[in-house]
Amino acid sequence: LSAGASLHDVEIFLDLAFILRMQRWWLGIQDHVMSATGNREWGFVDSRETWDLPNIEQKTGRTISHPMYFQRLTILPCKVTLSVAPVRALAKHQEEFEGEEASAIHAAVRKGDLLVGEGSGVLGVKIGSKNQTAISVVQGMLKSILVDALLRCDGASLNFEGVALFNHTSNNPQLVTYLGAHYLASLIANVPALIGSLAAFGNPLGLMRDLGDGVSDFVNEPVKGFRRSIEEMDPSFALSGVARGTGSLARHTVGGFADSVAMLTETAAKNMAVLTLDRQYAQRRDRVMKLKANDAKSANILKGLESGMQKLVNGILEGVTGVVSKPIRGAERSGFEGFAKGVGKGLLGLIMKPVIGTTDLLTDTLIGVKGSLEGVNSQGMLTLHSQVRPRRALYGRDRVVKPYRIDDATAATIQSKLCIGGEEYFSHVDMIKSVALMSVRRLLILSGDGEELLLLPYNDMRKVEVYPQIDAEGFVVKISLHLKAGGSEYEEVKCDEEKKANLLCEKLAVAISNAL
Repeated sequence: LSAGASLHDVEIFLDLAFILRMQRWWLGIQDHVMSATGNREWGFVDSRETWDLPNIEQKTGRTISHPMYFQRLTILPCKVTLSVAPVRALAKHQEEFEGEEASAIHAAVRKGDLLVGEGSGVLGVKIGSKNQTAISVVQGMLKSILVDALLRCDGASLNFEGVALFNHTSNNPQLVTYLGAHYLASLIANVPALIGSLAAFGNPLGLMRDLGDGVSDFVNEPVKGFRRSIEEMDPSFALSGVARGTGSLARHTVGGFADSVAMLTETAAKNMAVLTLDRQYAQRRDRVMKLKANDAKSANILKGLESGMQKLVNGILEGVTGVVSKPIRGAERSGFEGFAKGVGKGLLGLIMKPVIGTTDLLTDTLIGVKGSLEGVNSQGMLTLHSQVRPRRALYGRDRVVKPYRIDDATAATIQSKLCIGGEEYFSHVDMIKSVALMSVRRLLILSGDGEELLLLPYNDMRKVEVYPQIDAEGFVVKISLHLKAGGSEYEEVKCDEEKKANLLCEKLAVAISNAL
């Protein structure tokens, strides 16, 4: 047997909360499969039907550890570019959508309550812990700062060496063990690259890459220009090559230092936000993007200054207003003791929050400097990485996974940003001039420009019917309502096509029956 595999280079962008939740999901599947394997039967959650698992050894007539002979087995080298982003605070509708357990994991990761090597997984979290004493408060702050410093990295290049086996005989477990040991050794060899890419250190490897690219262009571009000048007998190409090389060196040098310093200042500002002891302020700051999403691809020094000045002003206002608001809120919650704590938090915020605003001003200005030099937004972890496709839609109260559909994924993404964003997605109907978004509890009709035309809970609906319009072309979906004092007996949704109207009627009928 001769076999070969070519692994593509990949770029991975994720955060620690995602890793923990994926680990929890995988362990749950593993436990379910192991329990099913022990019973030798498989059952579905939404069905009472079960059937025996196939016996692989009996079907194939051989054991899994049957020896295999490889005349040649080749796996080509590959590179993985890894970036781990900070865990940001969830908005209220995001917490409702993700669920109580996932939100608790997210909050525990933000606090730095990590457990290594405890439980069934490699990583774990301590959910629901509270800092009751002054010492525990200090320990909690240090944990949060340490976790953020050690787990945020930007563009770490992990190079995995290839595999070449000739005239090799082994069984399946031996081959898996060999490949696992090979890639584990490659991963250990990449530890210096991971450390050098930490945002807490300013990503020194990224800075070295930028400087190396600049020096390479500074040498190669004049050489290319000189060669073309000889071929074309025109000295302008040599001058153009010198200009391109010098410009590239300047851009990569200044941009690289700006990127590294921006990471250091951003890390410092985030850690100072933890030191304010104002969790709500830290969460609000987490939700603010470094630059506006619409400006992400055209960041320049003017936009960086504008964004930074806004954050500086907000920092000053937060610090000044906190001196008054924190003692009042503390007194309302815990009396005199809460008032005293509020005074301390207010004075601490008065000192720290303007400093954080100044640091944010410096960070955004440096981002703008790099964007102006390079003409693109490439500030590493400060970049808003756009998704290739919208997030997969999960259907119904049980959040069922179905084959991916781009229209459902887009509709679910839109729903998550509207008034029904905290509810599970059910379905949608695109009626060309308007769109019907259906959660498990309510129907929302949006116009073509995003205006909310109708919002109805299914519990208020009695019957849904389709009628042709009398005075115009098209059809009407008539929704009969339960009679309420002063309320309307029905609502109408207009559709241009009969097919769309019938589809909306069918889906609403299912949604109403499910809501009962």
